[in-house]
Amino acid sequence: MITDLIVNQRERILDEALRLMSAEGSAAMSMRQLAQACGVQVAAIYHYFPSKDALLQSVFEERRYDTRLASQVQVAGLEAEADVPERLRSVFNLFWSGALEEEDVLRLLLGEGLRNQAVALPTGSAMLELFRTGVLSLLEQYVPEIQDTETVSEVFVAQIFAGFIQHIFQPDLDTDLIASRAAEVLVRSVL
Repeated sequence: MITDLIVNQRERILDEALRLMSAEGSAAMSMRQLAQACGVQVAAIYHYFPSKDALLQSVFEERRYDTRLASQVQVAGLEAEADVPERLRSVFNLFWSGALEEEDVLRLLLGEGLRNQAVALPTGSAMLELFRTGVLSLLEQYVPEIQDTETVSEVFVAQIFAGFIQHIFQPDLDTDLIASRAAEVLVRSVL
């Protein structure tokens, strides 16, 4: 019972830290602000995380966003009978949905990466590699007609991130519309 309470409190701290840091960046978030959001004393935060860097590292590593993102990219909706452009759009939409599911961590990684925060760089690099590997695998499996899957996977990943950046700067724009446009650019570029 006590162990569950401790785990839940630690998880709540990680969730709130992600929420606050993705909105403001890790440098702008204070441990006092985090403690207030969690309804705990600042000392409780430091009990679990000896520094803000340790907290940020835990947000990236312990929550296993890379694994969660990979598990969200499911191929259940792909129809083998669909034409090549439609299958390519479907694979794109799977990745787009996964990126939106992990929007907070992607925002945080992009922001911390732009600020050259050393703790974010390995996780961001690992997630980028996860994207590339996953896209390459699905293209080879579900769109085998594409001959240069490595080049197409690079364009694919670029379109995911271009769409995500558009979503950040135009938050009122419908995410389905962004995905549709980005997928169409992908299809027209590679087919």
